[in-house]
Amino acid sequence: MPEAGREMGAEMKKKQHITAFYMEMLVLITVFIVVILILTKVFALSRQQSAKARILTNAVCLAENTAETAAASPNEEAFLMLFGREGNACMVEEDGHRIYQARYDDKMAPAAEGNFLVNVEWIPEDGTEGDFVTSRITVYWNGSAEPIYTLETGMYLR
Repeated sequence: MPEAGREMGAEMKKKQHITAFYMEMLVLITVFIVVILILTKVFALSRQQSAKARILTNAVCLAENTAETAAASPNEEAFLMLFGREGNACMVEEDGHRIYQARYDDKMAPAAEGNFLVNVEWIPEDGTEGDFVTSRITVYWNGSAEPIYTLETGMYLR
């Protein structure tokens, strides 16, 4: 009988090793799944940040291009002609000064129904020598009430 007891003990030990192996595998698989889920979330968040950064970069470029157009214009009519040369600009009068608006698509091309709206407030300054104009350029995205980017500039008209 002592030999039968040894065989039974060896068989129990073998079953315990197999059970421990399966438990280790379950823990490893669980850890692996958790790591995959965390990495998936990190990549999704980085994609969102990349999209926001692209929108902000395009807004800054549109504002800078508009400021350069204003600086290159000898007068308000020339600015409107340059700013709205693609037929995508309109003018609105508000608080005694003019606001020019133009729409652009995601690739910064003029578009009647574009996602970017560029507002240019044309504010002539009183009491200055020459014709000084302050201009506030505001870029909006997708009809948002909050601007993405605002640029204030001033120039003397020729």
